[in-house]
Amino acid sequence: MPTFGRLLVPEAFVKWFKEIPSNIIVRTNIGCSSRMTTRREDNDTFIYQGWAGFAITHQLRVGQFLTFKKVPSFEYSVVIFDHTCVEVITRCSYHGDTTKCVVFEDRV
Repeated sequence: MPTFGRLLVPEAFVKWFKEIPSNIIVRTNIGCSSRMTTRREDNDTFIYQGWAGFAITHQLRVGQFLTFKKVPSFEYSVVIFDHTCVEVITRCSYHGDTTKCVVFEDRV
């Protein structure tokens, strides 16, 4: 059953990148940036703090999927796709508010 409270990081992703930092930044395709934390539980890795807010802010729905690409050592770019594999472009409700959403000029 899906949950938006945390996100399970696929085992293959963790193996490929060896280690997922405990503090990460996730940046969307339009430049919204969110800080999140990760946690290991047994053999699983989850994105915890920050994930629920990201899911709500970007209106994630069951049936959508996300692709993550590691940029620097603690930053990941994410692209959201709908159930038909079309890229979803959603500005978060905080877009441009530098206290809640960091937008980098090259993405605006």
